[in-house]
Amino acid sequence: THLPFAFTGIRLHATGAHTARIHITPTTPETVSIDVADVDGRPIATVAALDLRPVSRQQIEAARGGTEQSLFRIDWQAVPDHKRGATSTERPWTVLGAVPAGLSVDTVPAESLDAVEGAPTVVLLPLPGSSGADTANSVHDLTRDVVSSVQQWLTLTESSDARLVVVTRGAVAANGGDDVTDLPHAAVWGLLRSAQTENPDRLVLIDVDGTLESWAALADVVASGEPQAALRDGSVLLPRIVRSPAPAVTPAGGTDRFGDGTVLVTGATGVLGRLLARHLVTAHGVTDLLLVSRGGRDAPAAADLDAELTGLGARVTFAACDTADRAALDALLGRIPTDRPLTGVVHIAGVLDDAAFETLTPRQLDRVLRPKADAAWHLHRATEGLDLKAFVLFSSIQGWVGGAGQANYAAGNAFLDALAEHRRARGLPATSLAWGPWAEGGMAAQLAETDRARLTRAGMTPLPPDHGLTLFDTALTLDSAVLAPVLYDTSVLRARGTELPHLLRGLVRGPVRRPTAAGSARAGGVSGPSLTERLAPLPAADREKALLELVRTEVAAALNYTSADGVDPAKGFKELGLDSLTAVELRNRLGKATGLKLPATLVFNFPTPAGLTARLLADLFPHPVDEPEEADTARAADAAGGEPDGRDDTDPALIDALDVEALIRLASESADS
Repeated sequence: THLPFAFTGIRLHATGAHTARIHITPTTPETVSIDVADVDGRPIATVAALDLRPVSRQQIEAARGGTEQSLFRIDWQAVPDHKRGATSTERPWTVLGAVPAGLSVDTVPAESLDAVEGAPTVVLLPLPGSSGADTANSVHDLTRDVVSSVQQWLTLTESSDARLVVVTRGAVAANGGDDVTDLPHAAVWGLLRSAQTENPDRLVLIDVDGTLESWAALADVVASGEPQAALRDGSVLLPRIVRSPAPAVTPAGGTDRFGDGTVLVTGATGVLGRLLARHLVTAHGVTDLLLVSRGGRDAPAAADLDAELTGLGARVTFAACDTADRAALDALLGRIPTDRPLTGVVHIAGVLDDAAFETLTPRQLDRVLRPKADAAWHLHRATEGLDLKAFVLFSSIQGWVGGAGQANYAAGNAFLDALAEHRRARGLPATSLAWGPWAEGGMAAQLAETDRARLTRAGMTPLPPDHGLTLFDTALTLDSAVLAPVLYDTSVLRARGTELPHLLRGLVRGPVRRPTAAGSARAGGVSGPSLTERLAPLPAADREKALLELVRTEVAAALNYTSADGVDPAKGFKELGLDSLTAVELRNRLGKATGLKLPATLVFNFPTPAGLTARLLADLFPHPVDEPEEADTARAADAAGGEPDGRDDTDPALIDALDVEALIRLASESADS
């Protein structure tokens, strides 16, 4: 009764099609009929009538998620003892460095990864605590060291099931009111969340409080299969993204949010910076703006922005300043008039320098961390003694979910979220907003089409500017240090089945289910016989054809092609459009579909779909497979329905007409018979 339409007379038809054509025919002024067919005209679904109903603006907002449906937070949920993983002690763990007291498993110490002997199933890497007041430099030093270690480990164990367990301390605020006591460790969480996205089931991230009880519970977490957890006094806490409660009052502007003094905005001449500067004046009554960017008044958009804001009655000062330079920042703040003191900070600045985790360099880390994390830290230290009303940080949801190819960006944003928690624990104002993609502007606008398609497949819908600004206002009314304004499409999340990251499973009602058989044949989530078992009964030539079709299908999915028809088996992956990030995604897709442990360099070593298929075929069938006997072939043809009209479905011309699902189904039916 809450939908603006109603379906009647729905009929579904069995088909393996992945591409559909939809025909809509008006039948009355308020009714249409719908026919869905594949590219060959075979019916997929029909709807006898779609009755349209009037819809209100409120219903449209609710369908878009609504303000109260688009703000999220991380909830750390306690795991009952009886639901913990069963500790496995079949093999001792290898511990890099000193062995922590309290571990409940046998251990073998090793000074470094080079000194690891044998084939351990678990390697434990406890990170040293950060010391000293130079937090900005510590973030760079620690993240560089962790990237180097994890890159080395991934290379050494690329064909094994071994897991690296990285242990931090004081990196997350897992209990209400907790302080984040080690901000560089918090940056590591964002860094390794991205590494986990690119390397599923290879890394575990755990934050401990240092108690013996927590170290004893560490093995339970590793055995449970959870990729992230916090341990507090022996209790296991798991992170889950949940919707934030709706505000008790309607969000509104006003100078009470930012005070009646000067508000400093970094990244002010970018698209989001200009949008926010205008909103601060029109919705929050801010009359004095200090707009900071690399170009200052010489930035291309500065003159128009100045004219617009001045026309709205604001006093605007542009400044070219590197806020990651503490001396330059102090000089800038010293020039703020004493009769209009600084009362608000909005930190938007940031840059991208994306790369697959295995190829991430120290230079790329430093380039992204500097305007994001370094600048935020210096803004915090330079203003902590001032009477600020607001300290708002523009973070990113990638710091939570670990965007593929954005480990450096995720690290910087995780630092911002942790800094907000740290300030709140000290009684200072702070709100970090972990934004999803914006429809106009923001970092998502700098992404390639394949990267934006990856965000869509992850269930994120770009935020319209007006909706984003409403979420900005709403977040300031909530008593939360960190919130994520994101438009999540829960139907997309639900369709990911068991591939849905643990962090997002709280957003899907009911148990997480495996994908349907048709979808999971590609995704590797299908139950029953493995791909090898289903391909083995096929003749060698048809086995190779079926596997090539699978490769082409996964290449098309990674590149966001409409179908596999555009994937030429002889074309190079680079010519087809694959970059380092889509190469990682393709490697992971094929790993799930085949059950193989595939190296990160897979598509570079075998740079065409045909060459890659040959490699996978050799891995799946390392030993010769007996060809099916004639009787078995006849039974397979009979099972496929070829007997009544005298056809032989094993005829090469007919087999060539089958798609990969039909070939695998034919093989499965033959094996069952």
